[in-house]
Amino acid sequence: MSNPTETPNVVVQNPSVRKIAGIILGAVGIALGTVVVVDGAAPAFDLTEYTGPITAGYLYLSSLFGLAVTVPNVPTSGATLRRDLR
Repeated sequence: MSNPTETPNVVVQNPSVRKIAGIILGAVGIALGTVVVVDGAAPAFDLTEYTGPITAGYLYLSSLFGLAVTVPNVPTSGATLRRDLR
């Protein structure tokens, strides 16, 4: 079985860049989720004017990254897939 970092990707070929982009997207998601939860719990300020559009943009970029970069880099083989289905 090959090492996942050696799996080629036509969109982002450098595995370090893929890893860093994944970490950044994850950190932004956690931060954005925290802001949305705190904003909903704190009546003193209302950030929904900003968090709605930012969340939409984040979801779009994160989904695009997942489908175009992460999914093609998940190593699979027909034999492994058939064995897992038993």
